[in-house]
Amino acid sequence: MIKRAGELFRINNISEQLLRQGVDVRLPTFGSSMFPLITTGDKITVSPIKNFNIGDIILFKRGNDIVCHRLMKIYTESGIKYYQTRGDSFFHLDFPVTHNQILGKVIQIEREHISILRKILLSLYPILRFSKLNAFVIVSLMQIKTILQCLKSH
Repeated sequence: MIKRAGELFRINNISEQLLRQGVDVRLPTFGSSMFPLITTGDKITVSPIKNFNIGDIILFKRGNDIVCHRLMKIYTESGIKYYQTRGDSFFHLDFPVTHNQILGKVIQIEREHISILRKILLSLYPILRFSKLNAFVIVSLMQIKTILQCLKSH
């Protein structure tokens, strides 16, 4: 686990350096915060584009982590422009980030395998992506999937 964490840290540092130099980067993804659109094992291509619109999926730095979430709100407070994001499968907004924390915008998503559950969610996705209803639907479907798997194993 430590070796893997070290490798991920090194990939994040290299990716950050390349994006800050104006180079597009292709990265593997980990986690389910952007499910069903992006999930572990997908590959994303990030461009160092710094012109954002509500609904864009952006990559930003938070501490030592690099996070990929949807841009939900842009506002200015005390002369500083803030960007607020949310993972598509989360109910709450993230803590706001500033422009210098943003590394770029996701311009391509690649995946090899799409399960039936994910196909269903992706078909509903255009309707749900900006609302908290997306998180509710995903959590509910994942619970149904778990129940079905338990019933199948008995």
